[in-house]
Amino acid sequence: MASQPTLTTSMQPPPGPNTPLALPTSTTNQNPQTFNAAMKVRMRVFVDEQNCSATAEIDSDDSRSWHWVISDNTRTSSDSDQPIAVIQWDWHHEPCIKLTRVAVVPEYRGLGLGRRLVDTALEWASAHAGEINAAMRDVAGREGIQLKEGLGSWKGLVLVHAQVDVERMYQGQGFQTDESLGRWDEEGIEHVGMFKRITLA
Repeated sequence: MASQPTLTTSMQPPPGPNTPLALPTSTTNQNPQTFNAAMKVRMRVFVDEQNCSATAEIDSDDSRSWHWVISDNTRTSSDSDQPIAVIQWDWHHEPCIKLTRVAVVPEYRGLGLGRRLVDTALEWASAHAGEINAAMRDVAGREGIQLKEGLGSWKGLVLVHAQVDVERMYQGQGFQTDESLGRWDEEGIEHVGMFKRITLA
C-alpha cells in the first residue's frame, strides 16, 4: 500500500430470526448491506485462506449477533468502501457476550485493525448494556429459551473463542485464558476460551 488508507467502521444490529441470511454468492441473498460486507471478509479469510467450510460460515448465531466492519474507502472506483476487517459478537445463555469471527484481510494485517474492532465493539457494548439485555430477552422469548434466575441481565462479562495464533493479542487487551475450557478444534484450527470483564457505563 502506497499511502495510509482512509478507514470507516459500520455496525449492523442483530438482523433477527425472521431475516433469512444467505451466503453472499446465493441468488436468494437479501442480507443487510453491512452483513454482506462482513461475509466478504469472512469468506476470504476463513473459507479461502483458512480452508473452513463455506456452508458452516453462516449459523444460528448470525441472526442474533451484532457485526462491525472496517472498510477502506480510499479507492475512487466503484469498488470503494472495500470491507477489510470484521468482528461479530452475540450473547449466550450465560451472562456474557461472545466475540467471534474477528478477521482482517491479509494485506491490511499489522495495522492494529483486529484490536481496533475489539475496542470498538467493547466500547459500544459498555455504553449499550440496556440494548444488549433487551435483545437477549427478545431473542430468548422468540426461541422459547427459558433464562435461568440471575441470567436475565448482562454484567460486562465477555468471552472470546480465540485461535491459538492470536491468543497473545487478546491477552494484550486484558483477556485471560480459561484453562478449564481446554483447547479444541474448529474447522482444523486450535482454539482457546478467554474472558474479560468490562465496566458498564
